[in-house]
Amino acid sequence: MMKRFKTGIPYALAALLWACATPPAPAPEPVPEPPAPEPVVEPAPPPPVVVAPPPKPAKPKAKKPKKTEPSAAASAPVASAPPAAAVPAAASEPVASAEPAIKGPAWLSRCGSKRLEGGVILCDSDSLIAQPSAAVKVFTRDPALAGKVSGGEVVLRSGLPRRYRFFVVP
Repeated sequence: MMKRFKTGIPYALAALLWACATPPAPAPEPVPEPPAPEPVVEPAPPPPVVVAPPPKPAKPKAKKPKKTEPSAAASAPVASAPPAAAVPAAASEPVASAEPAIKGPAWLSRCGSKRLEGGVILCDSDSLIAQPSAAVKVFTRDPALAGKVSGGEVVLRSGLPRRYRFFVVP
């Protein structure tokens, strides 16, 4: 029989089989790109505010002269004098105010804004210019100012344009 030589073949074969049996090393993962910066969208500038000019007062209509009887006009001689220049009537008459007059208590003149709605006068003010009563209801947007006062109660209401709102029932 032939004598076997001890060689390194079994060791090489074992190493080769071991290398094939283990999974291959994972490929390096690609580095993700950082996300592209979001495009900056600037807000559109607000449209320009167009302020309407105040309304012009209406011109008063010129009064027409009353017609006379035709027989008297036919018998009168025609004068060749030049016609008199028209005098502007607007200069002699006062211009009507843009805001209609609201009749009510004198303290309404101190209101920041006032209007008449449904027979009730609404008055907005930053100061307490009248005490609550049966004819005057007072509302406020400030919780610290709401509550009982000498004449009645100041009621809390949100969304008011000024500190106080008065409802005056005539």
